[in-house]
Amino acid sequence: MNLFGGPKAIVRDRTIELDFIRGIAIIAVMGYHFHTIDTGYWFIPVIEYPLKNYGREGVNLFFTLSGFLVGGLLLRQYAQTGRVDARRFIVRRIFKIWPAYYVLILFHVLVRRHPASTFLWQNLTHMQNYFGTSLDQTWSLAVEEHFYLFLPALLLLFAHWRVRANTILGVLGTICVAVLIARCVAVAEGNLDAAFYYTQYRIDSLLAGVILAVVYWMKPEAYRRFAQRKGVLLALLAMLVAWLALATKHFAIDESIGYTIQAIGYVALIVFMLEYSAKIRRSLVFRAIAWIGVYSYGIYLWHSIALAPGDILIHKTAALGVPPLVAWAIVLSGQTAIAIVVGYVMTRAVEFPFLLLRNKMFPARQQVLAVEAAKPAAEPESAPQNPPKVEEVPAVSGVGGQPS
Repeated sequence: MNLFGGPKAIVRDRTIELDFIRGIAIIAVMGYHFHTIDTGYWFIPVIEYPLKNYGREGVNLFFTLSGFLVGGLLLRQYAQTGRVDARRFIVRRIFKIWPAYYVLILFHVLVRRHPASTFLWQNLTHMQNYFGTSLDQTWSLAVEEHFYLFLPALLLLFAHWRVRANTILGVLGTICVAVLIARCVAVAEGNLDAAFYYTQYRIDSLLAGVILAVVYWMKPEAYRRFAQRKGVLLALLAMLVAWLALATKHFAIDESIGYTIQAIGYVALIVFMLEYSAKIRRSLVFRAIAWIGVYSYGIYLWHSIALAPGDILIHKTAALGVPPLVAWAIVLSGQTAIAIVVGYVMTRAVEFPFLLLRNKMFPARQQVLAVEAAKPAAEPESAPQNPPKVEEVPAVSGVGGQPS
């Protein structure tokens, strides 16, 4: 096996539009966490403002995109066969997430950058979002781990009862409303940390993506009608931008209704990028950001390792009398380069080989269906054999066959 995992076998079926969204999300997260210096120039805070003020919302974007992609893996099975292979799904998720995740934990155990008591048992049990961890960025992974145990169980019930798409949408929508109410109560009681970190208050962001996946795979005509309403999509995107610009600094408002508003906006962003980004897809900037998106999981895991070198650069440039503007560029670009390089190397060295092994041992259900005769779904409206396309968008990465 190729040491770096034969990346072409992993990335060849990806959709560049969604990798671009991943790239935007991870750039936002890095910008929020990276250390910078005060240059005294008025335009530097203007450049930093979007990242320092909205960067943490990149996690919300990851949640909604993940719900669409990963939930779509299960929903495509359900739409095509009326069944859900939960065991295969969970095993494939383990091969995708755990190797790189546990390598990160092992690294921190060995180098002792943090006392083991501040992260080890919390991260090993995937309960770090409840009990805290010094590996701050890993809290969101716990939310996803919990959610992707809950979702297959729910879909198994749907399959057992042969539930139709409209009923699924009603159930998922009801859960989202319940989560919103519970989060508003938590915020009203002053539990802002709980509203931010706890799984039961955050899964509506993932469910928003799952709801989009239900429409995409099980109600193709409804998806097509929604996707063709470009004005509606632009209005929702304008709402998202306005909320990010005006409301996210008010934590109580943002952590109550704000996550719901953002999730709706991110759904519109996903659809808009899939259907209306053809004119910019070939641009160098778009493709560069999409390339970063390919390695977003590795970068997300390892980007905090760039903070200590960033602090060293801050002190060194100050001691050497480097002009503040130059020092700012050195510090920020240095942290970015370290995070991307380390994330890239760890993705190629750990994540990709395990994905190849996974695909060999536990091929995606779609590959199995290609050999076996696919059974029709229980209800006509829940069995689209081909996803809808408005501008001949390719099969959606992660939903249509790309490893996720």
